[in-house]
Amino acid sequence: MLIRLASLLTLLVFLNGCSLYWWRETKPLLPSVPPPQAFGVEQQFQTVLARDDQTMSQICQWLDESLEIRRKDPSFAFELGQQIHRRLNLVKIAYENFLERHPDHNGARSAFASFLTFMRDEKGALTQWNRVILSDEKNAAAWNNLANHYSSLALESDQSDFIKRAFNAYDQALSIAPKQPLYHNNLAVALGLKDFRREAAAHYKISENKIPERALKHFKTSHKLAPENFVYAADMAEAYLSVSPLRKAEAQASWRMTRKLTNDPRQLEWVELQVAFLEIEDGQYAAAEMLLKKVTDPTLDTLKAKVIAAIKSVRKP
Repeated sequence: MLIRLASLLTLLVFLNGCSLYWWRETKPLLPSVPPPQAFGVEQQFQTVLARDDQTMSQICQWLDESLEIRRKDPSFAFELGQQIHRRLNLVKIAYENFLERHPDHNGARSAFASFLTFMRDEKGALTQWNRVILSDEKNAAAWNNLANHYSSLALESDQSDFIKRAFNAYDQALSIAPKQPLYHNNLAVALGLKDFRREAAAHYKISENKIPERALKHFKTSHKLAPENFVYAADMAEAYLSVSPLRKAEAQASWRMTRKLTNDPRQLEWVELQVAFLEIEDGQYAAAEMLLKKVTDPTLDTLKAKVIAAIKSVRKP
């Protein structure tokens, strides 16, 4: 349990970055959750959320600062894992105590479900999401989060029943909030997964080769609803690679528009890599190689190597 949890938290460090902080230093204890009579329900809830956020930040700092030591000293890694487990358990107890007093507080129950998902307590998270929906069946955010949870479970367990439940939950979310771009994007991502294609075709009663087109439709809707969002635009442009026959002109236009939404050089270089994949799909290997010359960010080296390997694999010796 501790090893699995520590691995997940290390991934969080990689994704979000952490400032350095020595985990064994004496630090002020996190404030305890005040008694119910101290102040209002929402203030109590915000205190629990703050405890959650502070704990995650501190764990992130511990992991970042101790990276080299953990590599060299397994006993240190075990001790840190124990410390992480204790801190997370305090947050779990805070949520449980709050929900015992306020069982109908769906905001807290949703936050607790997300916390349990992070802790890899899949069963516990499902229980919380379902309780939110039982309390408020028109809660689109809960349906969307439940769908994401089922999708993750399906990828981890290879159980088709989870895929069916995921699509049903995505449909419910969109029926309640059809103008929420995030829900369209999440459904499109699920539709784009090859492992989900057979179940998606059965669920929507269309042939499997029509699924990429359906995914693209939802990506387009997501972009239309949030035209300034770089991620939605990039997802839409990338989706053209799965559509057959290749609609290169449309894909190129989509990538040109996505370039305009980039906020930093790394995003721009990532776009060049994706366009290189498009050129490879169209057999334009020289054009792909020209695009690769624009990519110099070392964090993109792995993806760049994949593009180079793709070119070599299709070119004759």
